[in-house]
Amino acid sequence: MDIIKASRMHGPIRGVLIDVSGTVHVGDKVIPGAAGALDRLRASGIPFRFCTNTTQSSGDSLANKLRNLGLNVNRDEIFTSLSACRQLVKSRGLRPLLLLETDAKQEFEEIEQSEPHDAVIVGLSPSSFHYDKLNKAFKLLVESKSSSQPTTLIAVHKAKYFADGADGRLSLGPGGFVEALEYASGVKAHVVGKPEKAFFELAIQNMGIELSASSDQSKESSGIVMIGDDVEQDLGGGAAELGLIRCLVQTGKYRANDENRDAFGGLDGTYADFAAVVDYILARQ
Repeated sequence: MDIIKASRMHGPIRGVLIDVSGTVHVGDKVIPGAAGALDRLRASGIPFRFCTNTTQSSGDSLANKLRNLGLNVNRDEIFTSLSACRQLVKSRGLRPLLLLETDAKQEFEEIEQSEPHDAVIVGLSPSSFHYDKLNKAFKLLVESKSSSQPTTLIAVHKAKYFADGADGRLSLGPGGFVEALEYASGVKAHVVGKPEKAFFELAIQNMGIELSASSDQSKESSGIVMIGDDVEQDLGGGAAELGLIRCLVQTGKYRANDENRDAFGGLDGTYADFAAVVDYILARQ
């Protein structure tokens, strides 16, 4: 049953941000109804972006995966935390040690990665989460703390877990490994993905939409919807701070009563799935 706080959804919707894993697909299975709902959203003319913390795949690979699942997706409609991370690294001229999977490293091909490294980047990378690689990252961080240019620790995101596979079981995310490095080294990570405010701002700008200059955006509707299956990573933090209309779907990593864990005054709606959110939006525009 959908639980809806309808007042903010009745105004004009300027754009829609859509989480990917757990919201439109789980593993190699598309969520039923998602493909048709995406087509209806596209036909409405409301701009949208897939706004994802996925860090095991490059943006090109993710676009191909979604198309192979039957979703009508263009590469420029996908904004990832890897995109935001690459932008940060380029702007600072960093030479990172990458704790990323091979496919995800494609996003950093034009970035200088020679030693000595002056940054450590951590994404969801099972092949990197072993003692030797984590210890190398730890040494870079701790041995440079007293230098004039200490090594920067960058977390692509800090999700605790994600839904992995069609059975919906949860798997460990990168957050615990980031916190292990923080704890051991005493270096605080710079987080670039959801739910950081800057990430949502970049994704909204990518749609060509300007946000209100209000000093307290959280108290007014931005006219922008964020749809996700994680009440903290997708709908918390910056999403609430920017006044996004926050819609939780009961798929992917959703577990019973997750909607009651919102720390920002209540979600704008809890829906059975992505299709239900899209239908609700379109019925009121």
